Amino acid sequence: QDINNHFGYQIEAITGCIKKRLFRKQIFRKLGSMFSNWLIGVFLISATLGCQTLVREEASMTREVTSFMHRYVQLANEGKVRTVAQEIYEMPVLGKGFNSTDHEVTMDPETFEQDFTTFLNELKKEGFDHFHIWGLDVRPSGKDMAVVDMDFQWRHSNGSSIGPEHRIATYVLIRKPHGWRIVSANGQSFE
Repeated sequence: QDINNHFGYQIEAITGCIKKRLFRKQIFRKLGSMFSNWLIGVFLISATLGCQTLVREEASMTREVTSFMHRYVQLANEGKVRTVAQEIYEMPVLGKGFNSTDHEVTMDPETFEQDFTTFLNELKKEGFDHFHIWGLDVRPSGKDMAVVDMDFQWRHSNGSSIGPEHRIATYVLIRKPHGWRIVSANGQSFE
């Protein structure tokens, strides 16, 4: 009977040890699982906050650039060519006209001012009164650049169109220390 008791105690001791180890593993598994879930939660919260910050920054940039482009068109409609050359564009400027694959680089504000004045005078010979913006598609690129597609129209004073009703021009803007500036203006082909 002593032998049976001895083996019985050993079996109980072994069984108890196994149960304790299994219990510990379950606790560690649960703790490990809880820690993993906590880490995942922290990561998701950080990612969400980071995304919200990025979305807010992009929304702010989009508002700034939209306002800048409306100011550009307002100045052009008022015939303030010198202000456009000095406060809207940053030289050198890469430009491409509508329905053309030719491009050119304007190196100084004076040349830009002369070219833009000539362009407006040619439009006025066709009865041009103003530019009308149908819409702007602003795509921020990083913290200091944006690409803008402007859907617009050259209009007579009665609102009728000179040429196609919708023209698309693509602009590349860079945020300089003194504000946003256009460094590339390109007319898209519509024929």
